[in-house]
Amino acid sequence: MGYTRGAQLPSGMTIDGRPWTEATLLIFAYAYEQATKHRRPPASTTPLR
Repeated sequence: MGYTRGAQLPSGMTIDGRPWTEATLLIFAYAYEQATKHRRPPASTTPLR
């Protein structure tokens, strides 16, 4: 959901739902990711080409 003070460590978020609603939860999670633009690739991986 974002990063800690100093932008060193990622902080997580849990999205809970009713049984068998995984598709809806993924839609919510993707919408949050797109709206906030918090995600960034790990520093330990090479860039995609």
